[in-house]
Amino acid sequence: MGHEQIKKVRLLGLGATAIMVVALAVAFATGDFASEGSQILGLPWGRMSLVDLYIGAALIGGWIAHRERSWPRILAWWLALIVLGHLASAIYVVAAAKSTDWTTFWSGSNASSVRSDAR
Repeated sequence: MGHEQIKKVRLLGLGATAIMVVALAVAFATGDFASEGSQILGLPWGRMSLVDLYIGAALIGGWIAHRERSWPRILAWWLALIVLGHLASAIYVVAAAKSTDWTTFWSGSNASSVRSDAR
């Protein structure tokens, strides 16, 4: 049962990745980030959206730091989060959902130590 649920999470991540890629492509093709970005920062909800974005990135970044053992991999994913936003989150969820159980999904390379701590 857990494996089927992880497959659903993987599909959700793939869907989120596809939506983000299309939305970013449309925004880059039709918008001007240089001028529109400064307008967004001038609006209360624009600033709130950035707070929301970076709080979410910090939470996902914490999960990545928990899952990964390699500091270069952690730093690469953190950089991806800063540059790509939650497109990177969606891609990471897809990668994490290759696991076959929830402990590995949540804890990655630390799953064995999490399992032994639970005993």
